[in-house]
Amino acid sequence: MFARSTFIRLFSTTGRSLAEAEKKVSKEALMTLRKRTGYSYVNCRKALVKFGENDMDNAVKWLKEAAAKEGWAKAAKLGTRVTSNGLVSVATDKSSAAVVELSCETDFVARSGAFKDLLTNISTSALTKAKSQSSSSGSKLQEFSFELGDLTDKDGKNMREVLSLAIGKLGENMAVKRVKAYQAPTGTTLFGASHPKDGTDEVPMGRFISLIALNQPTPGTISSQQLAGQICQHIIGMSPETLGEATETVKSQDGLSSQEGHDPDADPVVVTNIDDSETALLRQAFMLNPSQSVHEYLKSHNANVLDFVRVELGSEQ
Repeated sequence: MFARSTFIRLFSTTGRSLAEAEKKVSKEALMTLRKRTGYSYVNCRKALVKFGENDMDNAVKWLKEAAAKEGWAKAAKLGTRVTSNGLVSVATDKSSAAVVELSCETDFVARSGAFKDLLTNISTSALTKAKSQSSSSGSKLQEFSFELGDLTDKDGKNMREVLSLAIGKLGENMAVKRVKAYQAPTGTTLFGASHPKDGTDEVPMGRFISLIALNQPTPGTISSQQLAGQICQHIIGMSPETLGEATETVKSQDGLSSQEGHDPDADPVVVTNIDDSETALLRQAFMLNPSQSVHEYLKSHNANVLDFVRVELGSEQ
């Protein structure tokens, strides 16, 4: 009985002390432990909650053991290496989308399944968070920026820890260069594509990605998915800088302008001026049919693009 009651008292005391330790974790203690170990504030806080501010030695010991087990130490050691390779992803779900850029040291790692799985994990987590953002009421994409620490995976694990563990396992420095989320303008659906086509079944990824907000009230001769894929590949290949507005000139059926005396009763034919140096998407010659502008091609399929995003690996935009 004595042993049992003693155990109960010890258990209760331990529970109270941990609760008290959690309440007493101060900014100063966090800074001291981080400076002493070099590990993240998240992990330093865990150690202080576990052992209290007055037991720094055991907190340090626990952090080092956890670091060796989970790869934090290797992540810290590799953290200064240059990451010039990697992939950009685009994940979409109707009116929400996420774009993530994950870099690494070598192309070998960038092509590995483990790297793509990690990028998929981050992308789907960002997409989940994107869905919780308020919808866009304007005519443009609404953009949000997330920190990696704002995200958790499906098991509730913080993405910073997931990244550190992956660095330890792959033995290469990796860095998340951007995590962007988007909400679609009213009445549009978001579609994304990548080039070269890579990634997983869930998430397209490559060195380039594009994202469009497509409006197609009535079906065309091809599906919205196919049409969006064509426009996304055009954006990747032709690098438009702005959306722009279509400008049109009118010619008669016989090809003569009104100044050349054509029949005024003839039905006009609308022709868009196409300039090879054009940087506005809607006025560019459509890549798959250069005799048409992107605007004309979309119009022929009862569709319109209200906004777009193009991202290249390593770019600042």
